Amino acid sequence: DTSQVARDLLIGFGAGVFSGAFGVGGGIILVPLLVLLLHFTQKRAQATSLVAVFIAALAGTTTYALSGEVAWAAAGFILIGGLVGSIAGSSLVGRTSDHRLRIGFGLLLIAVATGLLWPTESFGVGQVPSISATVAAGYVLSGLVMGLLSALFGVGGGILLIPIVVTFFGFPQQLAAGTSLAVMAPIAIVGAWRQSSSGSTDWSTGLRFGLAALPGGVLGALVAVSVSGSLVRILFAFTLAVVGVQMVRSGWGNRPATRT
Repeated sequence: DTSQVARDLLIGFGAGVFSGAFGVGGGIILVPLLVLLLHFTQKRAQATSLVAVFIAALAGTTTYALSGEVAWAAAGFILIGGLVGSIAGSSLVGRTSDHRLRIGFGLLLIAVATGLLWPTESFGVGQVPSISATVAAGYVLSGLVMGLLSALFGVGGGILLIPIVVTFFGFPQQLAAGTSLAVMAPIAIVGAWRQSSSGSTDWSTGLRFGLAALPGGVLGALVAVSVSGSLVRILFAFTLAVVGVQMVRSGWGNRPATRT
């Protein structure tokens, strides 16, 4: 009905703003909303989220690219590992219970938030390294982890990739966000396609969220490239921590009853 469509558009727009502002797919906001407010199962929420993540990532990438904030060579190597990780993660989802996925999702967000609030010294000293065999291998490995995370938890994977490229490869925050979004779109759509075979992916709902996320993604990215990178990091970490605690509580409360 009309109210449901309006609700979905509002949720999608908000996820898009978050995606563009922080260089993530929006799944870390969309998945909890679908689970906690709309009562989707964890697996359905994650798979459907990937459809919206794909569309939002395209919008955000365009804005960052126009500002010169995408490292395309690095993105290519990250994507190689990301596609492999996405296929492997999609296979793992079917063998993992909903409540464990939910708890794992929450713990992951809390861990990443902690790392962002107390960042380590960048080994790259603020200089993005030139491509070498070692650097390329590091990018591929980073992409593998990103893709696995994307498919397993229904997020874009930027919540892990961004801290990695900032800490170990010396990326500035905005360049890290733009590069993350550039590899996120193909990784997300592969994950959604793989999970559709089990019936988890709600394509129509995901497309509705994603289309609404398009203007939100552009708006968020425009805001991000015009403000302090440290402010973006702090806001990002705070949001992750709050959402992570809620997901852990929800997953713990939905554990199967223990037989006595």
